[in-house]
Amino acid sequence: MPVVDFFASHPVFSRDEFVQFLKQRGAPSVETANVHLKRYLASGRIARVKRGVYVAAGPGETAHRGALDFPLVASRLVPDAVLAYHTALEVHGYAQSLFERLFFLTASKAKPLTFRHRRFVPVAPPKPLRGQSQYFSHTTEVERRGLSCRVTTLERTVVDVLGRPDLAGGLEEVWRSLAGIPLLDLDAVLEYVRLRGLATLAGRVGLFLEQRKGALAVPAHVLDALRALRPKQVQYLDRRHRGRLAPGWNLIVPPILLAAGGSD
Repeated sequence: MPVVDFFASHPVFSRDEFVQFLKQRGAPSVETANVHLKRYLASGRIARVKRGVYVAAGPGETAHRGALDFPLVASRLVPDAVLAYHTALEVHGYAQSLFERLFFLTASKAKPLTFRHRRFVPVAPPKPLRGQSQYFSHTTEVERRGLSCRVTTLERTVVDVLGRPDLAGGLEEVWRSLAGIPLLDLDAVLEYVRLRGLATLAGRVGLFLEQRKGALAVPAHVLDALRALRPKQVQYLDRRHRGRLAPGWNLIVPPILLAAGGSD
């Protein structure tokens, strides 16, 4: 496979992947890889996103201006990257708007970076999922431009953005985005909520599912289970806004979100 074919099949690649490719072609020298990379960087055929991670342009394009799959880039910035929050909503096709910030989970000490006017933001995984045995819990792999990338499942994404609406455009954006979802594995939702072990999160998820119980065919036992996990004391869904008590969930909710459930 010529080098240009490698670029065609690897629109995002690591230096290690490129070195391994050259080794398979009989060029085991790391210095040979460096020479190739310098040449293609100078020509604009590839661009460096960060140390050791590159993007490759398509025919007739330059890597600094050509079409680019930004979620795919985010998924390849660190070996353990998992697309999450608003970026996961985009990948699953339910985000109401596109963001210039892309979020990925990582246990590494990766730092935020900017590339092509997009901000790539690492987020530490929730505490119950930081161990090796749980790190990839409720995640899946999807294919983008011929490469696999890991993303939180739709069910986990729903729970995550309800828990961290600040990483998904705010509560109203989250409610609007989630309203477009036609089907969920509700047992998986409940399992993940239990794994997280947060009462306020259980209340938020329960409120949302109660509002969408008709559209999502939410059985009573799921709502009952979430209600048993809800906060013992009344909590604000968003302390910046006044609201009304959501019956059964011990949450003070902005009126606009209570009204959003009225059509279901």
